Amino acid sequence: MAVADIPAGITAVDVSAISNIILFLCFTFFLINKVFAPRFAPSYIAKDPFLLAFELTCLLPLAYCAIAGTRSWMHDLNEGFETPESRLYKPVPMSSRKMILMNAAFQLWDFLISLGRKELNSIEMLLHHSLAAALCLVGLHIGFGQFYGLFFMGVTELSSLPLVYVDLGKFYPELLARYPGRDLVAKVIFFLAFIAIRDFMFIKYSIQLWKDSLHVLKAGTAVYPSVTYGFLVTNLFFNMLQIYWTKLLLDGLFDLLKKKDDGADDEKEKKKKKEK
Repeated sequence: MAVADIPAGITAVDVSAISNIILFLCFTFFLINKVFAPRFAPSYIAKDPFLLAFELTCLLPLAYCAIAGTRSWMHDLNEGFETPESRLYKPVPMSSRKMILMNAAFQLWDFLISLGRKELNSIEMLLHHSLAAALCLVGLHIGFGQFYGLFFMGVTELSSLPLVYVDLGKFYPELLARYPGRDLVAKVIFFLAFIAIRDFMFIKYSIQLWKDSLHVLKAGTAVYPSVTYGFLVTNLFFNMLQIYWTKLLLDGLFDLLKKKDDGADDEKEKKKKKEK
């Protein structure tokens, strides 16, 4: 379907698609949590497979958004988005629209499922899920910021893929103890992807979003001035969240390096004692 043929607003088809995605995610989560994990997972996971089921279910929409969003970002937006007005108000192709719908459904499901576990329901994460879903839906409904939605809801999810394994190691220490090498590889990939995408690129396109928004506000061409201000406020929140997560990431890295140094010092002390 051409861009010009995309219907305005959230349609009944969109609502049906979001509902079906949420039902699919619920069904997948149920199967893993109640059927497969209790039978086939290691005992240390089978006794409480909720978090395994959560992470594996998340992997599906995250992978879709990361792959579809990145592909569209690289190939579908090369022309026609050269001005602030086009980047803010021009609709993206249908394949990109479907990706944004997928992320909206995923964020809604993630919000609801996270309410049931203390490991998942921190205030900042619940705010993240609810605001991300709202931005997706509002952007699609009024035709605002879809160009940026493709990056913030699609490309950024590339860094979330290795995080799935990192989180599993955090939730299940036995898994971390059994496969420390895999955990280290996942952490290195996640660290590099996070710094590149959620720090440098995130800030870069946030600055461009602010420039475009302030341009249309100053020029009087803003179609929805109040919504524009709202998007800027939420973008500021998401940037603060990225900085907070970066601090946690660096703290974890420093702790890991400190443990290695402490371990090396212990080995040296043991060696000296043996020599004596």
